[in-house]
Amino acid sequence: MNALAPYAIPIQGFKLGVHHLQYTIDGSFLRLFEESPVEDCNIRFELQLEKRADMLLLDFELEGTVKAICDRCTALIDMPVADVRQLIVKYGNEEEDEEDEVVFISRETSIFNVAKYLYEFTVLALPITNIFDCENTAEPPCNRDILKFLEQESEEQNTHSVWDTLKDFNNN
Repeated sequence: MNALAPYAIPIQGFKLGVHHLQYTIDGSFLRLFEESPVEDCNIRFELQLEKRADMLLLDFELEGTVKAICDRCTALIDMPVADVRQLIVKYGNEEEDEEDEVVFISRETSIFNVAKYLYEFTVLALPITNIFDCENTAEPPCNRDILKFLEQESEEQNTHSVWDTLKDFNNN
Protein backbone atom coordinates (compact mmCIF):
# COMPACT_ATOMS: atom_id res chain seq x y z
CA MET A 1 0.00 0.00 0.00
CA ASN A 2 1.18 3.52 -0.78
CA ALA A 3 2.11 5.30 2.45
CA LEU A 4 0.97 8.63 1.00
CA ALA A 5 -2.51 7.33 0.03
CA PRO A 6 -4.25 8.97 3.04
CA TYR A 7 -3.27 12.36 1.58
CA ALA A 8 -4.91 11.75 -1.80
CA ILE A 9 -7.98 13.89 -2.40
CA PRO A 10 -10.63 12.50 -4.81
CA ILE A 11 -11.17 15.81 -6.60
CA GLN A 12 -13.51 14.32 -9.23
CA GLY A 13 -15.89 13.30 -6.43
CA PHE A 14 -16.19 16.81 -5.01
CA LYS A 15 -18.94 19.16 -6.10
CA LEU A 16 -18.19 22.78 -6.93
CA GLY A 17 -17.81 24.82 -3.77
CA VAL A 18 -15.83 24.85 -0.54
CA HIS A 19 -14.74 21.67 1.24
CA HIS A 20 -12.85 21.33 4.54
CA LEU A 21 -10.23 18.67 5.25
CA GLN A 22 -7.92 18.07 8.21
CA TYR A 23 -4.57 16.32 8.44
CA THR A 24 -2.21 15.67 11.31
CA ILE A 25 1.40 14.85 10.55
CA ASP A 26 4.14 13.48 12.79
CA GLY A 27 7.56 11.87 12.57
CA SER A 28 6.28 8.81 10.69
CA PHE A 29 5.03 11.12 7.92
CA LEU A 30 8.34 13.02 7.78
CA ARG A 31 10.33 9.78 7.44
CA LEU A 32 8.61 9.23 4.08
CA PHE A 33 10.72 12.10 2.68
CA GLU A 34 14.45 11.63 2.21
CA GLU A 35 16.85 14.03 3.90
CA SER A 36 14.13 15.84 5.82
CA PRO A 37 15.50 18.65 8.02
CA VAL A 38 12.81 17.71 10.56
CA GLU A 39 12.73 14.34 12.28
CA ASP A 40 9.68 14.68 14.48
CA CYS A 41 6.71 16.99 14.75
CA ASN A 42 3.08 17.24 15.72
CA ILE A 43 1.37 19.54 13.23
CA ARG A 44 -2.29 19.93 12.43
CA PHE A 45 -3.33 21.16 8.99
CA GLU A 46 -6.67 22.73 8.23
CA LEU A 47 -7.22 22.58 4.48
CA GLN A 48 -9.93 24.54 2.74
CA LEU A 49 -10.39 23.32 -0.81
CA GLU A 50 -12.50 25.46 -3.12
CA LYS A 51 -13.41 23.62 -6.27
CA ARG A 52 -14.21 25.89 -9.21
CA ALA A 53 -14.99 24.97 -12.79
CA ASP A 54 -11.54 26.05 -13.99
CA MET A 55 -9.29 25.49 -10.94
CA LEU A 56 -8.89 24.39 -7.36
CA LEU A 57 -7.88 26.80 -4.59
CA LEU A 58 -6.26 25.11 -1.63
CA ASP A 59 -5.73 27.17 1.52
CA PHE A 60 -3.49 25.44 4.07
CA GLU A 61 -3.33 26.57 7.68
CA LEU A 62 -0.83 24.78 9.88
CA GLU A 63 -0.13 24.93 13.57
CA GLY A 64 1.86 22.72 15.89
CA THR A 65 5.33 21.93 17.13
CA VAL A 66 8.55 20.63 15.61
CA LYS A 67 11.28 18.86 17.59
CA ALA A 68 14.46 20.91 17.25
CA ILE A 69 17.76 21.59 18.97
CA CYS A 70 17.81 25.00 20.63
CA ASP A 71 20.44 27.19 19.00
CA ARG A 72 21.15 28.88 22.33
CA CYS A 73 21.42 26.02 24.85
CA THR A 74 21.41 22.85 22.66
CA ALA A 75 18.43 21.30 24.49
CA LEU A 76 15.78 19.36 22.57
CA ILE A 77 12.73 21.63 22.38
CA ASP A 78 9.24 21.68 20.90
CA MET A 79 9.53 24.64 18.53
CA PRO A 80 6.10 26.17 17.84
CA VAL A 81 5.30 26.67 14.15
CA ALA A 82 2.34 28.26 12.42
CA ASP A 83 1.80 29.34 8.85
CA VAL A 84 -0.78 29.97 6.15
CA ARG A 85 -0.16 28.98 2.53
CA GLN A 86 -2.20 28.89 -0.67
CA LEU A 87 -1.85 26.55 -3.62
CA ILE A 88 -3.62 27.12 -6.93
CA VAL A 89 -4.27 24.03 -9.03
CA LYS A 90 -5.23 24.88 -12.60
CA TYR A 91 -6.51 22.56 -15.28
CA GLY A 92 -4.25 22.55 -18.27
CA ASN A 93 -1.24 20.91 -19.81
CA GLU A 94 0.82 19.16 -17.11
CA GLU A 95 4.01 20.03 -18.97
CA GLU A 96 3.43 23.76 -18.44
CA ASP A 97 5.95 25.50 -16.24
CA GLU A 98 4.85 25.35 -12.64
CA GLU A 99 5.26 28.35 -10.43
CA ASP A 100 5.69 28.39 -6.66
CA GLU A 101 2.00 28.56 -5.87
CA VAL A 102 0.51 27.28 -9.16
CA VAL A 103 0.32 23.62 -10.23
CA PHE A 104 -1.15 22.35 -13.50
CA ILE A 105 -3.07 19.10 -13.76
CA SER A 106 -5.05 17.40 -16.50
CA ARG A 107 -8.87 17.66 -16.45
CA GLU A 108 -8.98 13.86 -16.33
CA THR A 109 -6.99 13.76 -13.08
CA SER A 110 -9.24 12.16 -10.48
CA ILE A 111 -6.95 12.30 -7.44
CA PHE A 112 -4.71 15.09 -6.17
CA ASN A 113 -2.21 14.10 -3.48
CA VAL A 114 -1.33 16.89 -1.03
CA ALA A 115 1.38 15.01 0.92
CA LYS A 116 4.21 16.77 -0.93
CA TYR A 117 2.70 20.15 -0.09
CA LEU A 118 2.11 19.28 3.58
CA TYR A 119 5.79 18.41 3.81
CA GLU A 120 6.98 21.50 1.91
CA PHE A 121 4.81 23.87 3.92
CA THR A 122 6.05 22.29 7.17
CA VAL A 123 9.67 22.87 6.15
CA LEU A 124 8.91 26.42 5.00
CA ALA A 125 7.30 27.19 8.37
CA LEU A 126 10.54 26.44 10.22
CA PRO A 127 12.12 29.49 11.80
CA ILE A 128 15.60 30.58 10.77
CA THR A 129 16.86 30.20 14.33
CA ASN A 130 15.64 27.68 16.88
CA ILE A 131 15.39 29.63 20.10
CA PHE A 132 12.97 28.64 22.81
CA ASP A 133 11.19 31.28 24.88
CA CYS A 134 12.03 29.64 28.18
CA GLU A 135 11.13 32.73 30.22
CA ASN A 136 7.40 32.01 29.83
CA THR A 137 7.51 28.28 30.62
CA ALA A 138 7.01 26.75 34.06
CA GLU A 139 9.63 24.03 33.49
CA PRO A 140 11.92 25.09 30.64
CA PRO A 141 13.88 22.33 28.89
CA CYS A 142 16.98 24.53 28.79
CA ASN A 143 20.47 23.17 29.28
CA ARG A 144 21.45 25.28 32.30
CA ASP A 145 25.16 24.37 32.06
CA ILE A 146 25.42 25.74 28.52
CA LEU A 147 23.49 28.91 29.43
CA LYS A 148 25.76 29.49 32.45
CA PHE A 149 28.86 29.04 30.24
CA LEU A 150 27.50 31.48 27.62
CA GLU A 151 26.74 34.03 30.32
CA GLN A 152 30.32 33.78 31.65
CA GLU A 153 31.73 34.14 28.12
CA SER A 154 29.58 37.20 27.53
CA GLU A 155 30.77 38.81 30.77
CA GLU A 156 34.42 38.16 29.86
CA GLN A 157 33.95 39.70 26.44
CA ASN A 158 32.39 42.79 27.99
CA THR A 159 35.39 43.28 30.29
CA HIS A 160 37.97 42.65 27.52
CA SER A 161 36.66 44.60 24.60
CA VAL A 162 38.52 44.62 21.30
CA TRP A 163 37.86 48.35 21.10
CA ASP A 164 39.74 48.95 24.35
CA THR A 165 42.79 47.25 22.86
CA LEU A 166 42.54 49.31 19.68
CA LYS A 167 42.40 52.57 21.65
CA ASP A 168 45.89 51.85 22.95
CA PHE A 169 47.19 51.25 19.45
CA ASN A 170 49.30 54.19 18.24
CA ASN A 171 48.29 55.26 14.75
CA ASN A 172 51.41 57.11 13.50
